[in-house]
Amino acid sequence: MTKALPIDTQNSLKLLLQQNTPYSQIMKQLPNVSKGTISNYKQKLFKVVKPTHPGRTPKVTKNTQQYIANTSQNVSMTNDGVKKMLRRKGFKARRKVKTNMISKDNQKLRLAWAKAHRHLSISDWRKWIFSDETRVNMWGSDGVSYYWSDKPGTMQPHQITPKVQNNGGGVMFWGCITSEGPGYGTTILEGTIDWLEYKPADVRFQQDKASPHRSVVTKHWFNENGFSAERVLDWPAQSPDLNPIEHVWTELKRRLDSYPTRPTAKEELATRISDEWNKFTKDNCLAYIDSMPKRIKAVIRSKGGSAPF
Repeated sequence: MTKALPIDTQNSLKLLLQQNTPYSQIMKQLPNVSKGTISNYKQKLFKVVKPTHPGRTPKVTKNTQQYIANTSQNVSMTNDGVKKMLRRKGFKARRKVKTNMISKDNQKLRLAWAKAHRHLSISDWRKWIFSDETRVNMWGSDGVSYYWSDKPGTMQPHQITPKVQNNGGGVMFWGCITSEGPGYGTTILEGTIDWLEYKPADVRFQQDKASPHRSVVTKHWFNENGFSAERVLDWPAQSPDLNPIEHVWTELKRRLDSYPTRPTAKEELATRISDEWNKFTKDNCLAYIDSMPKRIKAVIRSKGGSAPF
């Protein structure tokens, strides 16, 4: 049986340990106390528990982990309640920015294009028509959803995303925005666009370099409808972040996702798209178009890389 240390020695040892004094220094000041005795007293005084597994000590204690596990299955909280709690804890919700892969060659082209157009003012950009097409799925986004699980087992309803055969199909929609509001918009059923409603003489038309836009048929359509080659903007490849209409697509799909029911046919989806497209206002479009100078600066700052838009 180990002989107990005198009270004075215990008090001195406790004070030295509280000051994080090295064992070697403690043994010099208390020559009658061995290293093993110091270690035993440290465990006794401060309840030091040796880790059973190596590695970094977790920030969340086992008691807290167990509390979370015990209570998480019966918690009833609204989405707003969860958001408020996270905000109080310092969390912020940030949108993930989707970006295209940009090759080194296209980075150089994007940078050169941005520098060539950085002198344009907001008034200049308001003379442009911005166009693009987007796919709208019958069953919403193609994105991946996640869930939390503590152990494998039978799949629960909240762990499953229903899969529709052939993804339920979808509709391609082409549209353009102008400083006067949304321009012509149409579902693309046969790969053609019949008419462009907004075409004043001093307007420049933007389109990306997708292969359908560079075809002989497309070029012929522009010539037939009065667009000379110099008025069709030579848009840099891999540059959706430069096109303000991308934000219109995001908002359009958000509105479509807010419908209480999914469309039962492509015709119904096309009708919904047309209805929501026509609800965009002049102010909506101006807010997106007026961001062009900032987009140009962002591309220059990133040396042709992705811009956070």
